Amino acid sequence: MKAANYKGDPIPFRVLNNYYTNQVGTAQIEVEMWRSAGLNMQIEMRENWQQIFENDGKRAMRDWSNSAVFNDPISSIVNQHGPQGQQQQAKEWSNDEMNKLSGTLEVETDMAKRKAVFKRMLEICEREDPAYTVLHQTATFTAKRKDIQWKAAPAFQVDFRAGNFRWNRS
Repeated sequence: MKAANYKGDPIPFRVLNNYYTNQVGTAQIEVEMWRSAGLNMQIEMRENWQQIFENDGKRAMRDWSNSAVFNDPISSIVNQHGPQGQQQQAKEWSNDEMNKLSGTLEVETDMAKRKAVFKRMLEICEREDPAYTVLHQTATFTAKRKDIQWKAAPAFQVDFRAGNFRWNRS
């Protein structure tokens, strides 16, 4: 904290009550974790999203749940953190290279190139110019009978296409 010239000023952490399960309790634990690292985090309870996003010169941190509505990086990282995403529209964060890569990812069809672009976007957003911090990833659990030959998807989507689902009635 000394190297960053942080002098202990309060850092607001805007919290919307029960935005997700155990959200307030999690926020309290996070504040204590940050306090032990030398940060003076202050929970500020808010009633609605307008108050969370209010650009009054005092905002610093807030919660975010980042979901993909379909299985492609443009539905998550571009949609939420790209130039037309909530974060940039609310003027919370912006990165020129990320914006250029967002446009590339939206039109590129070569899978190897798309993978390289997405990897670079993650490097920017998670390490070089953090747009967010991953607190946890949602675990998805599935169950099925042993006689059903079906493979669960690694995400929320449940794939019941014919090629992924068949009965074994032997």
